[in-house]
Formats: sequence, structure tokens, C-alpha cells
Amino acid sequence: MSSGISHTKYDEFIADDVTSNRSNSTRRMLIKEFRKIGHGAFGTVVQAYITPDREKWYGPFAIKRVPAHTEYKSRELQILRVTDHPNVVKLEYFFTYISPQDGKVYQHLAMECLPETLQIEIGRYASNKLELPLKHVKLYSYQIARGMLYLHAFGICHRDIKPSNVLVNPSTGDLKICDFGSAKKLEQNQPSISYICSRFYRAPELIIGCTQYTTQIDIWGLGCVIGEMLIGKAVFQGHEPLLQLREIAKLLGPPDKKFIFFSNPAYDGPLFSKPLFSGSPQWRFEKHFGHAGPEGIDLLMKVLVYEPQFRLSPRRILAHPFFDDLRREEYFFPRGQTQPVRLPNLFDFNDLELQILREFADKIRPKTDDIPSVTEIGV
Repeated sequence: MSSGISHTKYDEFIADDVTSNRSNSTRRMLIKEFRKIGHGAFGTVVQAYITPDREKWYGPFAIKRVPAHTEYKSRELQILRVTDHPNVVKLEYFFTYISPQDGKVYQHLAMECLPETLQIEIGRYASNKLELPLKHVKLYSYQIARGMLYLHAFGICHRDIKPSNVLVNPSTGDLKICDFGSAKKLEQNQPSISYICSRFYRAPELIIGCTQYTTQIDIWGLGCVIGEMLIGKAVFQGHEPLLQLREIAKLLGPPDKKFIFFSNPAYDGPLFSKPLFSGSPQWRFEKHFGHAGPEGIDLLMKVLVYEPQFRLSPRRILAHPFFDDLRREEYFFPRGQTQPVRLPNLFDFNDLELQILREFADKIRPKTDDIPSVTEIGV
């Protein structure tokens, strides 16, 4: 319970069908909203508390409100009802409510709340002309990849990976992928729309109109997010969809004609076949992402790849040497703090994760004799 909520301006209403995602039980509850935290094409997100009796308060939750009776809404609810992972936002309650403003029915999804988005955290450093510490880049990238390992095992493709759809708690280092409004369980040989994913993070196969894509479009998004953490701004900023491919070609070089054909044989847009920059891709990556170090550049060059089948899978990303620091040291320094804090539990894999990781689990988990003690790092 929060003692401060009674002093804050809020909207409150009673919902008759508040269902707990944990217990599946439904009851009447009072919802007390006290802060708007987001809005977009889908609807709004508010911070709120929930109570059955005005004495026990649950929350705060981030409650997302979307129009009911749409495929868009039911897909997000279906996915969030079954997912349960430390790096995926948890759905706690869901309910419908008729808005007194327009008389329409809205679906409400009450999810766990973290203090910030990764976009806010990147922006805070960038606006102060500072680099996000490399340890933080590793910590956040690793957790996004671990969340993807879990989601992709179910065939769930998020389809809108970007820093504003990633929640973080900068003081603990915890991270959760959120906003499953565009997410879809991909079925083999079933087409999906290619006009998906925010432009700056859209995989090249989507830009040229591929409709038989895989969960590897999320891996491209992860590469864009890692790059953005390193340079403080979106890596590929095309002013319109096709110019997005030009921005990608500036870094990767022109796309191969076979890649274009297999992505979309009907594509007749620009190919940017003349190199737009001198030097090798390796040289351009080093120039662009210099402070990532050799391992960081190697990881980015294996993730930001035209051909989706050649992009690293989540388990190969987790095993990459870029994350060796996280295996060796249990502590990091949160922003603005002089005392180190223990890293979140990054290696507590459940049975499903171990099944997917197989022989990679031993490469990913720290060897216990590698971890320095608190005195060794001067705490």
C-alpha cells in the first residue's frame, strides 16, 4: 500500500470483472489511477493501484487501456497470459470497462511497473553528452537477449523491439521487455504483414516487403538497441521507409541481390547497389561504435546482418564474449552511485531455458572460480 496516493489527483472507477492472471479468480475491484505514463496509437498507459476493499492496496501497476473486441487486443492478452519470465513484463490483472467518455468497451491490462524505459535512460546520458557505461550496455543487452530466447521458444515475435518498449530499473539493473501490442505467434509458411516495427528498428527484409519473416526480425531490433546504447541515438534514421534501407547500406554496404529476391521477388525499389561509403564494413563499425571494444563490434557485426538466417540466435548472443564481464563480476555501479550493487540474477535459467540452451548453458553460466569476491573489487 502507498501512503501517498490519497494526496494525489486521480481518477477512480469500479470494475466488475478484475481477473487475477495468477489465480484466475475474478472479483469486483476499485481502480485508482494517479498518473498517465504513456499514450500512442493503441490507447493509453496509466499508473494505478487496485483494491478490493479500500484497505488492501495492490500495485502500483502500469495499466494499458486498449479498445476491446479487436484482434490486436486479444493477441496481446493471450501472449501476456502465458508468458512468465524475469525479462518479460508480467501481467497481474485484466478487466474490461465501459468508458463514460465515449461509451465504448476498453480492455485494461494491469502489468508490473518499472521506473523507466531504456529510451529515457539512454536520453539522460546523451543529453549530458555522456556515454552509457559499457557494463550497463552489456547488462541491458544480455537481458533483452534472454527475454528473446524465452519468447522465441514459443514462436512469439515481439515485432517492435526499441528502447521505449524496454523497461528498466537503473538502480537495480533489472530489465523487462514490454508492450506486446504488435507481438504475434508466427506460424511457419503463414504470411504476416511486413509493415510492422517502428521504422528506425525495422529489419531490412521488412523494409523490402517480406511477409514470410521469422523471429530474427527481433534480433535486428536488438542490434539497433545495442548500437543506440553505445552512441546515444538511433543508428539508422531514414526519413521515410525506403530511405531506411539507404541508412542501413551506409553501414553494412549494399544488400545482395539474392537477399532482395528471397525476401520479396516483387521488390522494385532502390537497391543502393553503389557503396555509399569508403572502407570495409569492419572499419565503419569500428569508427561508429569504437568504445564497444573488439567483442562489442564483433557482436554487432554478427547481429546487424542482412540475411536473417545468419544473424546470431539468442543463445549464441548470450554466449558471446561481449558478456564475459557479467560472468566474471557480480557487481555494477548504478548511475550516480558510488557504491556497487549486485547484478540481477542473470543465470537462474528455468527448465525451458536449459532445454533451449542445451550445450550453450555451460558457456553462458559463470564458472564459480571466475567470480571475484567483494573485497577483490574494493567494495
